[in-house]
Amino acid sequence: MLVVRGTTAHFTISYDDVLPNGITLADAVLASCEADRTTLAGLWIGTIAPSAIQVTLVSGPGGASHGGSNITCYVNNNTDAPGIVALVVAEVDEIFMSVQKAALGKGFEPGFSHGEGLSRVLAAELHPSIAGRWGVCLNWLNSARADWVTNTFPSDTDGPSYGCASLFLNYLHYQLGFSWQQMIAAADNTLAVVAQNLGVQNAYGDFSAVISRHFPAGTQVSANQLPHDPEGFAIDNLFPLSCLYLRHNLADDGTSHTGPLANSPDIIVKNSIVATPQATYSTAASIASDTESDTFVINSHDNYVYLRVWNLGADTTNVTATAYWSPPATLITPALWNPIGQAQYPSVPGGRVVRVSTPGITWSQAAIPVAGHYCHIATVGNAGDPEPTPGTFTDFDAYVAYIEANNNITWRNFNVVSTAHLRTSGPFRGLIALPFLITGAWDDARIFGLEILAQLPERTRLILEVPAWLGHQFNPKLTEFEAHEDAEADPDDRARMRIPIQPHGAARLGDVELKADARVASHLLIEWPGDHHRAPHEVAVRQTYKGREVGRITWRLVPDRDKSDDRRE
Repeated sequence: MLVVRGTTAHFTISYDDVLPNGITLADAVLASCEADRTTLAGLWIGTIAPSAIQVTLVSGPGGASHGGSNITCYVNNNTDAPGIVALVVAEVDEIFMSVQKAALGKGFEPGFSHGEGLSRVLAAELHPSIAGRWGVCLNWLNSARADWVTNTFPSDTDGPSYGCASLFLNYLHYQLGFSWQQMIAAADNTLAVVAQNLGVQNAYGDFSAVISRHFPAGTQVSANQLPHDPEGFAIDNLFPLSCLYLRHNLADDGTSHTGPLANSPDIIVKNSIVATPQATYSTAASIASDTESDTFVINSHDNYVYLRVWNLGADTTNVTATAYWSPPATLITPALWNPIGQAQYPSVPGGRVVRVSTPGITWSQAAIPVAGHYCHIATVGNAGDPEPTPGTFTDFDAYVAYIEANNNITWRNFNVVSTAHLRTSGPFRGLIALPFLITGAWDDARIFGLEILAQLPERTRLILEVPAWLGHQFNPKLTEFEAHEDAEADPDDRARMRIPIQPHGAARLGDVELKADARVASHLLIEWPGDHHRAPHEVAVRQTYKGREVGRITWRLVPDRDKSDDRRE
């Protein structure tokens, strides 16, 4: 027979009198339910749960269910007071979900994987002493790791799907720093859209990359490797994990790969030593600048590389960053990486506090090639968060996948060019000539797309010069070009094609197959209008593979600062 044990402002608690511990469990719920509901209501701002919730304790296998505002808890011999209290929290949370979903037509849904994940996470959050009883992340970690962030499983019976959801929600809160209120206010039908509503664009990719750096996919993860609650059970809050990164561009905050991958402001190349690099390059103005590097590398003496390193997660120690150089190329494959040196960081705190290599990495004069512009690569990591090396990548597809999923590798394929120094003679007479390589994958012939992105004055004449054989292979066929002979670009490949390009906007050239390890000598040629020397302008060559950007080289053309300057080389 059901016995009403007591009531509160919002709850009526009943128990079946056949339960030997019915009174104890009912009293535990009575003592906690109002405080827990108040806490949940503070998270579900604007969502009003029913004012009269009926909680009934009956004999059963464990667990609970709800219908409307009625909660049924199925009690067995292992059910104790802390457990029943947290169980009611999970069900009250699902009542809030139902109300929000009915009002908005979208959101966390009880009975679906992301709703099940949220109910478990908040039960653990409100009662951390028994958080491990809600731990389910191993279900996903030790599975094929399907993407249950972008997708939602339409049931609460699939362990890997709600294990992924629980882990991802903890990632948003404890790794990225979003409050539970923010996450609940961003509610939607998938966790990826929840994250997008919070400003995180590459939700699953970023999350999966952080997890894989500490718990590699395909390896068995044991409960002993995870944090534990006071009872000794593994919990789903693994965060924050150390997540070392260097920015790809000024908009990069370490969470998503948006914008160009090759404009890193955190690789700074200087012709002379900087006395206080940490103080110099940690100011707000410096962090917001992508022009800290000197224009040219000078081969008459040592140069210096300073790397800014960040950490999205937990404080970490014994960090190493490595700098490499490459000739200017659209795609900087590992075969083009030439090591410059390494920097050591005793510690890198979490919370995006920048650390600058001190002292800088010395690029010795003997190791510097001919003077000019170069592309630069930097990697970062430590024992718990390994940095990639050229040998990390088994093939080109693995290389692309790694770059897309990880942010502990970056490029500075970004050159500042003074127009005062680049008026050339010979075959490029009167033009600004910007040499670079169009490169292919190292393992096999592959089809790439090429695109020119220009922000030049309208009366600028912009030309792409490539070998004739390459130009004739573009798909679709190029219809506007000029045949040319040029022994300076490549003495063994004199037949060239000059392709006119619009000086403003994006011009897609088409797709072309590049042989394995192709390194095709090419130029951008610019005839600059004489009255446009007051403002900087940019032009870039972008290379794509299967629709994704895999490489880019950018030139910023700056006004003549002093026509009496010599080119420093």
